[in-house]
Amino acid sequence: MRKTLFIIASALTLAGCSNGPSDPLFDAPLGERTVCTAVNPVKGNDILSVVPFNCPDLDISTTLNELRDAGWRLETVNMGEEVKDDKELASEVSITVRKAY
Repeated sequence: MRKTLFIIASALTLAGCSNGPSDPLFDAPLGERTVCTAVNPVKGNDILSVVPFNCPDLDISTTLNELRDAGWRLETVNMGEEVKDDKELASEVSITVRKAY
């Protein structure tokens, strides 16, 4: 019985099944910095922590809340040109985040 369990565990390890799925937010090395841009222009009443951002270096779209939960910290917020979005003023926004833990 023990020999059978050992063989199964060895086969799963060799097949790569023991590591689970990869997640670029969690797997990034400590200290890595990346710039992400808001998917849509950000309006004055938008809550920045739930605005979706595209992060091309990580090949994902995520929110500040998800970045924070994965160990990333906000370093800078860059407001771009004002644009009209549905007759409201909005701005293109990019953020720089760093993997802290």
